[in-house]
Amino acid sequence: MKKLLMAAAAVALTAVTAVSMVACSTGEPVKIVEVDLTDEEYAFILPKGSELEDEINGYIAQLKSEEGLNGVTINELFEAEANGTAENIGNVLTELPAGVNESNRDDYFVVATNAEFEPFEYYQGQYFAGIDMHIAQLFAQALDRTLVIRHMEFDAVIPSVSGTSYSDSDDPDAKPVQPDSTQADIGMAGLTVTERRAKAVTFSDSYYNAAQRVAVLEKDAALFDGCTTRAEVVEVMKTLTGEIAGAATGQTGYTYLAGDPTMGPDFAGYADVFSEIKQYSSIGQAVQDLSLGRLKVVVGDKFTLAAAVNGVNG
Repeated sequence: MKKLLMAAAAVALTAVTAVSMVACSTGEPVKIVEVDLTDEEYAFILPKGSELEDEINGYIAQLKSEEGLNGVTINELFEAEANGTAENIGNVLTELPAGVNESNRDDYFVVATNAEFEPFEYYQGQYFAGIDMHIAQLFAQALDRTLVIRHMEFDAVIPSVSGTSYSDSDDPDAKPVQPDSTQADIGMAGLTVTERRAKAVTFSDSYYNAAQRVAVLEKDAALFDGCTTRAEVVEVMKTLTGEIAGAATGQTGYTYLAGDPTMGPDFAGYADVFSEIKQYSSIGQAVQDLSLGRLKVVVGDKFTLAAAVNGVNG
């Protein structure tokens, strides 16, 4: 698959000094182990049988082309986030207006997101910002629809799109998340393509090659000295018996720690290593607790994790 990021953009994103995802910590500095633990693809999600599937995939192809969608390319969006020139998307509706019914519902493009995943979706003040949010605006313009962006917990995004209850867990006691009254046209929330999710929703063509990384306290970084491969990082992780790990609820970093064999050999998990794998509503909150010494490691998307670490380290 064609890589979406040019080399310069990838380097810049790795070093980006992002807008803080959490307030500056009074704890200890945090460091990321610069080794990719996984290979994933991000895509958008649509309801099963969505009439928008072909159009959305066509728009993604345009974004990945040199001409772009409405003159905007995916690389330009990543570069703007990397160099700090990205702007928010301004005023948008956050709920469907009262009185919308079957006769005019198609006048609106409803997006389900969790705006706590910089640089893909986040808030700049009261406004939505991030790569996915700009793409959502471009999609709405191309469809000639009014954009509605609904912020929700990450694990509510899939049922909001599917219109059915959903759980991302193999645990038979896990309580499925129920859909609310507004079914979204699309989910845009840094979603990794997985077989389980594909049973509930339709994935668009992928638009980003993702990877998970691990963050530790700077004083613990020596544990990973000399690690240059994911296998070497895994071996160190397996020595952390009895420690507490953390990740964001529903995100791939949590799945990496908890384990999910359906996602491949990189997702064997560490359930038999860590005494607890804590879940947080955002990766920023997990990194905050890491800085305060409440966790040994945090796992998350490498660019979102970098933004959270920059926020905590100040």
